[in-house]
Amino acid sequence: MSTNEGYVYRDRVRAADAGASVLDYHVARYRHSDAETWRRSIECGRVRVNGRSVSPAERLRSGDQLEFHRPPWSEPEAPLAFEVVFEDEQVLVVAKPAGLQVLPAGPFLERTLSSQVRASDPGRATSAPVHRLGRGTSGLVLFGKTPLARAFLSHQFRERTPRKTYLAIAAGCGLPGSCVARHRIGRVPHGPLHIHCAKSDGKTSVTRLRVLARDRVAQRSLVAAQPITGRPDQIRIHLAACGAPLAGDRLFGFGGVPVSDARPGDGGYLLHAASLRFEHPATRRRLKLRSLPAWLPGFRRA
Repeated sequence: MSTNEGYVYRDRVRAADAGASVLDYHVARYRHSDAETWRRSIECGRVRVNGRSVSPAERLRSGDQLEFHRPPWSEPEAPLAFEVVFEDEQVLVVAKPAGLQVLPAGPFLERTLSSQVRASDPGRATSAPVHRLGRGTSGLVLFGKTPLARAFLSHQFRERTPRKTYLAIAAGCGLPGSCVARHRIGRVPHGPLHIHCAKSDGKTSVTRLRVLARDRVAQRSLVAAQPITGRPDQIRIHLAACGAPLAGDRLFGFGGVPVSDARPGDGGYLLHAASLRFEHPATRRRLKLRSLPAWLPGFRRA
């Protein structure tokens, strides 16, 4: 475990939340802590409104600036090494290991891919990722090293022009040789969190799936997945919804819905971002980069 330097989380009160007490607002919006924990944080001055300490009962107004000063905490262990696949003055593409979170969230602040990339070289100090991978997913992540590069690359992702292909080990051998998953994906409550899963009134979501090999002895399949839309956990959800959840996935089961109290970041499954194609922000050249997972040679084709 490593101890960080703490962090200040910032928020702004919306018109719909005006009139709520400071305590009620935080209990309703940030369910990772119960009412008594939030009360103690407010009373000891860790929660501030417009820069000043307040009481739990004080009423909020629309536009109030909120701060939560989280004291230093010990972050869980995580693999910190990453591989540079491509780099120039504008763009950085790295292969991250499974178990390393891309951006700060939850218990991770400094033990993240973005923090490790920035600290690894002075020329990467302002780099930021333009898309994400789940913590349990390994593979290619694209960074913009300058504001202009990030804006150009982010625009591509909004327009869905980059092409990403993942390799996955799915349970069973029942998937057709190729298919398109179109199950809608939406948010549902899951313990203290909200997560995404297959949901009939969710957002339109599309993933192309192709079986590359089947291991009928171990009853598992090697699958190439190309997400057309970019919903959280989309490949995990769509494979499960198609009756072939990722082998080792404790969260999503048949139907693409949660089957345990596991969290989205929990690993145990094999999913790797293996191919990434995008347009370079400076040269306008189409780049296609590849990364093969360490577990691929161990897949038995039978």
